Amino acid sequence: MVHSLYAATSGMVAGLIGHDVIATNLANVDTPGYKRDIPITGSFQQEMVRSLAGSGRGGQVESTPIGLLGYGAYVHSIGSDHSQGQLIETQGTLDLGIEGDGYFVVRSPSGDLLTRSGSFRLSTSGMVMTVNDMPLLGMSGPIIIPPEAADIEILADGTVYVDGRVHDRLSIVSLDNRNLAEKVGDGLFRVPRGSARPAGSGSFVVRQGFLEMSNVDVISEMTRMITGMRTYEACQKMIWAIDQTLDKTVNDVGRVV
Repeated sequence: MVHSLYAATSGMVAGLIGHDVIATNLANVDTPGYKRDIPITGSFQQEMVRSLAGSGRGGQVESTPIGLLGYGAYVHSIGSDHSQGQLIETQGTLDLGIEGDGYFVVRSPSGDLLTRSGSFRLSTSGMVMTVNDMPLLGMSGPIIIPPEAADIEILADGTVYVDGRVHDRLSIVSLDNRNLAEKVGDGLFRVPRGSARPAGSGSFVVRQGFLEMSNVDVISEMTRMITGMRTYEACQKMIWAIDQTLDKTVNDVGRVV
């Protein structure tokens, strides 16, 4: 009976975590470059249940396997869905969207990070920065636009032209194993050293004047939220039923008349 309480409670805890993940996804539905989170659930290790009975031979007790019994579910980790988000046109000179496989590389105080959020701006020194003041990296380091530049053009392969001349090329990288990408907030990912490599030619297209939006599907997330709430309510009712059964067992079955 107590085992059933553990199973129902673990289901409610997993449901709460899943609900928080869905709420975060919905809150970032309009965030450029956001990749939706996915709760990865698992089940606790099952144990063999045995029935015990006296054999009648010297008071020995024999056990007979009945089957396996689980202890409920839990959230193993939170993964990210790296699928392509919709590209919307902004006509901004430094609004960049990647179509296909690839990530922009930006420099943070703690090291280089990856992002699909292509909303960049020029600093007072001419450095191309993210909205969080992190430099966008090219093949020769942070991209710096001369103050006298009148025209900036970025081609599909990431080549940066300034006033009709080649200035640099965006550092676009890809991941062999996207599961290694760790979210650090603001659409940024940290990956282990050596797990990112230059994106192959033809595997991506840089679209100047476009932004990749979140890949969150509102309808799907709302459907998952409703399903999760129904599961949570079922576990809640299960706990109530077990509580009522335990109350009868303690107060009525064992009563001496």
